[in-house]
Amino acid sequence: MCGRCFVQRAAIATLAMLLVLPAAAFAQSSPWERAANNLALTFTGPLARSLALVAIVIGGLLFMYGEGGAKRQLSGIVFGGGLALFAGQFLVWLF
Repeated sequence: MCGRCFVQRAAIATLAMLLVLPAAAFAQSSPWERAANNLALTFTGPLARSLALVAIVIGGLLFMYGEGGAKRQLSGIVFGGGLALFAGQFLVWLF
């Protein structure tokens, strides 16, 4: 009877360990997660906003002086800046 209790306790302990170990494994973060978040913040944060502002100013000056193809270039700047600034929200919406 005591041998049977030992086997039951060992089985319960093994089952408990199998249930606890995956939770501990998933609790740790990936070593690349912080670097990927920093990179995403760099490309969609203040740097992207300032580059988009400079590009819009340059596009506006080209449009003002009537250089050939300025409207096409200005529309490319607007769409490119929009994609750069809202890439994070677009990915959240997509997935």
